Amino acid sequence: MATVHEGVDALREAAGKEWLSWTRMADFDGAPPPILVGGDGPYVYEADGTRLLDAMSGLFTTQIGYSHGPELGEAAKRQLESFGFYPNWAATSPAPVELTRRVTDLAPENLTRAFFTSGGSEAVESAIKLVRQHWLGRGEPLRRKVIARRGAYHGCTLGALSLTGIPAARAPFEPLLGDVRHAENTDRRNYRQAVTEEEWSDAAVGAIERTIVAEGPHTVAAVVVEPVQNAGGCLTPPPGYPQRLRELCDRHGILLWCDEVITGFGRLGAWFGSERLGFDADIVTFAKGVTSGQAPLGGVLFTDEVATPLLDQKAVYAHGFTFGGHPLSCAVALANLDIMERLDVLANVRTLEDHLGGVLDEVAEGSDLVVEARGCGFFRAIELREAGVLAAARDAIRAEGVIVRLDDRVNPCLAISPPLICTKEQIDEVGAGIAAGLRRAA
Repeated sequence: MATVHEGVDALREAAGKEWLSWTRMADFDGAPPPILVGGDGPYVYEADGTRLLDAMSGLFTTQIGYSHGPELGEAAKRQLESFGFYPNWAATSPAPVELTRRVTDLAPENLTRAFFTSGGSEAVESAIKLVRQHWLGRGEPLRRKVIARRGAYHGCTLGALSLTGIPAARAPFEPLLGDVRHAENTDRRNYRQAVTEEEWSDAAVGAIERTIVAEGPHTVAAVVVEPVQNAGGCLTPPPGYPQRLRELCDRHGILLWCDEVITGFGRLGAWFGSERLGFDADIVTFAKGVTSGQAPLGGVLFTDEVATPLLDQKAVYAHGFTFGGHPLSCAVALANLDIMERLDVLANVRTLEDHLGGVLDEVAEGSDLVVEARGCGFFRAIELREAGVLAAARDAIRAEGVIVRLDDRVNPCLAISPPLICTKEQIDEVGAGIAAGLRRAA
């Protein structure tokens, strides 16, 4: 358990010099950002000793919470003592080999190949290039276009950002890749004419099919979707949507790619959310939860069919990263997966997901600020009626001892994704903190 950090004044003085990711640094021009110095279970501690329940798992990352640093550290220590680092360019080492075996065993059985990166954006970038080389190897060079969905976020490299369907995120860096088209996502409000869930599913898949037909199916390489779309507030697909999307891709000979940087490794109560929801993907990108965020690692899983053209052509996958498949990160990932299995976190998510959903529904019903709560597994969001109150709500909830994330990229939402080890009592604590914070904000 953390105590007050002895050098807190010196830390605060220096903290404003670090340029933080996705942060409006002007907010900290006169005061330092929060400085976190430790954790325990689902809680983190600030330098002054303040304890907060991290209802965001860092950034959808820390599946096992904050109590397992010593065990993960021992795994890293053993790896460094045995073999520190050698790039996986025409060579490998035991840790990435073992992680490949482990991850492909956990994945749907058709996903038999793994390529490792340092994080999620790199994984998405790698998949774009893999898709391109697959079709070149198949002798279909016109298949370059990728269909993504409006409102979806897929990463911050220029290629991954090209897939992102959020105009404000794209605007500072345009022009981006030209071979990306965006179709409507699964937000129920986009299909008001649909009366039943089956009609909703048909309409949402139909939006993608119209885009494919308009572009010419012979020019489309892949369709990329998150099993549950994060930006917009945990937009879950209607029943039948995954299966209909798979059927659509098969009909036009298109690869189906599920971006599981968030939904992979337990967030939806399964190792991969695409499998639980029935997407049957040809390609899966992952990151975040594979190490519980304790070391940088991401990757791409894909089928033998995706790999075959490169093998048949004896082609080089003309892509890679110096630190892809880093043995240290792979060793930490293996230890993290051991802990997840020992704690049976997937069963915990499935046992408590309805309780979490019920708690957040009750919060939503009790606040005039809220449109609704929605989501799946331990991946949830509360949509507010006005974007202008988001920051005040987030800050008020933090003052009640709970960390949530503000997300105004599509719909004004509070993101809620607690560590997968949370108990029923801790979920109740999350709900009470959010409800009290919303009352303050109102």
